[in-house]
Amino acid sequence: MKAILKMFILKRIATSPSTGYGIMKECYEKLGYKPSAGSIYPLLKSMEKDGIIVSTKEGRKVIYSLSEKGKKFFEGIEKIKNEFYQRLHSHIVATAEIFDDDELKSIGEFFKNERCKKILFMLAEMDEKKRERLLDEIYRRLKNESNRDKKLGKRI
Repeated sequence: MKAILKMFILKRIATSPSTGYGIMKECYEKLGYKPSAGSIYPLLKSMEKDGIIVSTKEGRKVIYSLSEKGKKFFEGIEKIKNEFYQRLHSHIVATAEIFDDDELKSIGEFFKNERCKKILFMLAEMDEKKRERLLDEIYRRLKNESNRDKKLGKRI
């Protein structure tokens, strides 16, 4: 979890400098995991010692932001992310073949499409209620299209 938390911190402060508390709060909102102060602050100190982030005091608050080294490191994460998706896709396809799982095969095909990945990320960033309404609507429309296609196939 420490590596994921480190990546989350990098992503978070690359977007906008933040306090340790702000990082903890957003981690809970985005990941459903609330790191303790005992885990977040030593990690921030370690990242600062490594030269990846810098801190500035504003009153009683400590604001963390990326250093130049951190910005370069963050840029490398994109490559790592793409490699992860390739491995994930390979594992999904292999598992689908081994277990002859059509649903997993569909998921594997879905992940090959860049637009589909972007849609998933957009959905993940939405308000939960709005996302659920949209997913319900998408499901309803896809089901209607699927039923229409099946009816057309029977007529031909």
